[in-house]
Amino acid sequence: MESDGDSATDREDSLTRVPAKRKRYKQKFREEWLLNKEYSDWLRKDNRDLSKAVCNVCNTSFSAEISVIKRHKEGTKHVNNLKRCSASTSKKQQSIVSVFKSMPTNEKQLVKTSEIKLAAFVAEHKVSHNVMNHLADLLPKLFPDSQIAKDIRLKRTKVQAVINNCIGETEKENLISDLKSQMFSILIDESTDIAVVKTVAVVVRYFDPMIGKVITRFWNLVQLFDEKTTDHVANAEKLFNTVIGSFQKYEIPTENIIGFGSDGCNTMMGCNNSVSSRFRQRCPGIIVIKCICHSLHLCASDACKELPLNCEKMARNIYNYFKSSSKRQSELKEFQYFAEADVHKILRPAQTRWLSLNAVVQRILEQWDVLRLYFNSKWLEESECHDIHACLNDPIIKAYYYFLAWMLPKFTTLNSCFQSESILITKLHGKMTAFYKELLLLVLHRNYVNSAPIETIDPMTEINHKDLKDIYLGLGVQKELDSVENEERKLTLRKMCKNFIIRACVGLRKRYCFNDKIMTEIAKFDLEKVISDDREESVSSLFPLLPRIAPTSIQHQQELDDEWRKLPLYYKDLDLSQPPDVFWHQVSFHVNSKQREFILVSIVIAA
Repeated sequence: MESDGDSATDREDSLTRVPAKRKRYKQKFREEWLLNKEYSDWLRKDNRDLSKAVCNVCNTSFSAEISVIKRHKEGTKHVNNLKRCSASTSKKQQSIVSVFKSMPTNEKQLVKTSEIKLAAFVAEHKVSHNVMNHLADLLPKLFPDSQIAKDIRLKRTKVQAVINNCIGETEKENLISDLKSQMFSILIDESTDIAVVKTVAVVVRYFDPMIGKVITRFWNLVQLFDEKTTDHVANAEKLFNTVIGSFQKYEIPTENIIGFGSDGCNTMMGCNNSVSSRFRQRCPGIIVIKCICHSLHLCASDACKELPLNCEKMARNIYNYFKSSSKRQSELKEFQYFAEADVHKILRPAQTRWLSLNAVVQRILEQWDVLRLYFNSKWLEESECHDIHACLNDPIIKAYYYFLAWMLPKFTTLNSCFQSESILITKLHGKMTAFYKELLLLVLHRNYVNSAPIETIDPMTEINHKDLKDIYLGLGVQKELDSVENEERKLTLRKMCKNFIIRACVGLRKRYCFNDKIMTEIAKFDLEKVISDDREESVSSLFPLLPRIAPTSIQHQQELDDEWRKLPLYYKDLDLSQPPDVFWHQVSFHVNSKQREFILVSIVIAA
């Protein structure tokens, strides 16, 4: 128990103890004060101290409290300074307005045109908008004799407004007008950006009669999930409704949609319950095409799974060994100089763009002797070099690389061809058929491939396969196999290379329909075939080739068929070296209006 003396002392201390001062709250500057007309003309935030405000007319700083701001506003000094400032500002504004009014009308228009063209240049070449803060001041100094350069007022804020509200809106309106009057194809692809926002990019291709060519225009970037979305499922129905809704919003008729293209995933291209199936139901007769470049990429990627993992693993290990060490890269250069080889860096195999492996394979073969010398000097010192050293000294691994260096360019060349901006739809079926037959002839007997319809050939049927020793695998493979004595390893290599070719053929057959009636008929529209003498035997009539865009009247169909049959007689003097869309545009000037309309919309198929 505490004594009575201690209790008395504690009571005295509690009575004499001074209470701690309460910390005063500091009000921070509030942005909504600037929305008030009473303060917006002269008040601003103090960037050095968020708890203070600054008066622009008095050039003084004070506490960011509404009571202090009101007292300052009503002060005599502030009122007098504000009157003087208002007077000078009004004179300045009047002088600017008077100068602009005194400017001739045509000069005003030239200034506006110059500003719009400068903004368009910034947008087209992806120039930073901050550049305009300096360029606008630089132009009058560069062109002192030009009144237009002196009158241009185009800095960062304005250039962004011109791009968004002037150029962007005008281009959108023109595109909407074109799509309401022209038939067009839709290309879509979905993606997720770095902010984990799932979007669908929509692109349209149509024939522009003003320039006489098929053009590609960006239509919209639609966000699938927003704050109002309750169904967070990106299924085929959601994608289809999103794409169609973006056109219906601007009253663009779906009857003008004649083509659809995307990648080959099941959501997009499945036979049932997909985006393409819904387009076929909504737009009967629509032409649906998978992305050929994406299909070729998947075929090559699947085929390479038949080869040993050591091939790709070695390429990645070599890159990873050198990528982060300047010392190792410098040492490699010394070996390149010693071997009199080209001083090139080791390339990185991409994870998603599998066809980039072709460049990696070519580079490793180019530097093979240099790399072997380098890792021969390192493998005893560093354990991470053991696998690389073993592969570089294995002729079988080098033979696999020679096989890839011979086979992969066949895919990349065709892929690059179809990535071109030129119109290649009339050559698509022929190129794909020729490539497929080239691969088939490597593993199947020639008589069988040439005699059977190409769509009925099954690459998996072993009865039609060549013997392993008769399969051609390229000169580089044969050169390396001559130095290998182990027959079992030779046989394994031939089997794996054969399986690579067969799997590539199976992938092509799966992803491209070689008996597609539309693509087969469109191939007959190649410029060299349309004026040939035997053209009428293959395509005697245009109908029902393109039912979705065909005229409804039998009379108009007959007139168009007559023009088609007379084409080789009258139009042999036309230039066949020009693109197909330009050629058919010229032909359209020689026919009547109804036939011209059909030909112009038919050109969209070239998209």
